Amino acid sequence: MPEFSVADPESTRAITTRRLLSHTSGLTCDFTYDSGRGDDCLAKYVEAAKGVALDCPPGEALSYSSIGYNVLGRIIEVLTGKVWDEALKDLLLTPLGLDHTVTLPEEALRFRAAMSHLGEPGQDPDPAPSWDLMPRSAGPYGRVIATAGDLARLARMHLAGGVAQDGTRLLSQETVALMQRRVVDSPDKWSVSADGWGLGWTLYDWNGVQGYGHDGASIGQYGYLRVVPSAGVAVALLTNGGGARELYAALYRELLAVLAGVTMPDAFAPPTEPPVVDFAPLVGTYRREGVVITVTERDGAGHMVYEFVDGMKDFSEALEIDLVPVTETVFAGTGVGAAFSEDYMPVIFSTLTDGTGCVYIGMRCGPKVA
Repeated sequence: MPEFSVADPESTRAITTRRLLSHTSGLTCDFTYDSGRGDDCLAKYVEAAKGVALDCPPGEALSYSSIGYNVLGRIIEVLTGKVWDEALKDLLLTPLGLDHTVTLPEEALRFRAAMSHLGEPGQDPDPAPSWDLMPRSAGPYGRVIATAGDLARLARMHLAGGVAQDGTRLLSQETVALMQRRVVDSPDKWSVSADGWGLGWTLYDWNGVQGYGHDGASIGQYGYLRVVPSAGVAVALLTNGGGARELYAALYRELLAVLAGVTMPDAFAPPTEPPVVDFAPLVGTYRREGVVITVTERDGAGHMVYEFVDGMKDFSEALEIDLVPVTETVFAGTGVGAAFSEDYMPVIFSTLTDGTGCVYIGMRCGPKVA
């Protein structure tokens, strides 16, 4: 794909398919760009993303990347000569029998599609003002619409070493194993319970029991898939409103314990007596595409303003968050709601190999700029 490039030639050469799959390409996440409804929308998106700053140098760290998965979608188009939506159907959905999985909103009209619901805790939720806020160009990173049953069938194929229920082989056994092999450790082990990342899969280590899966989210909708290969167990949960993260935690702790002998970690929260930390080195401004994070110290305690900018500026009001120490570099953010965690939002400060400070929120790396 010779037309692909990023801000500097060295990084362009260093971005590989493996790094795109494992979120180690350095490409950022929250670049929202509507390139229209045409079949050329992915090509236009990749072209528009050329000047977007990287979160970190390629291969250096994990940073969850929607741009990276759109580039993967465009690679599929170039290799197959088909529009991404058609290639997905022909290569995966149809042979696997996933007849309730679609990528376009008009296709969802054939089914009883769930409406998102929003509202304050303790009150009856209201339907979201719009069912579908994503442009077609978001396809590979966020526009797959599926049922819990189809998610379970996808997981079953991976448990069977790449073979569909009717015996059709879709992936080689070697590829299935490679996808589950850890490429990178995760500095944020709480936002999606991730210990590391393979090729596509989020990887988990539950006290020695290995698992894989993935989470997904849209406005008012959340999805969770967990697979425990040693027990032959997969559990899929889709929600369309309410305290999704709390529901996930309660159900999965019970189900995975009973079905697979898994002990999931307790909810992320600060200790009863938080440690005293020197917050001064962490103060500053951190930025990645779509988000500016301003960290200050107030009366000896950490405070953060999480502000949406660029194409994300209308996504939400700025969030005012107090930071309660868990360790010297890990903090529990308050007042955000259950979308990020069960009660607290994990905020993790780290340092890149070139000495640049960074902060991880929602698996995304924000480098320090001031």
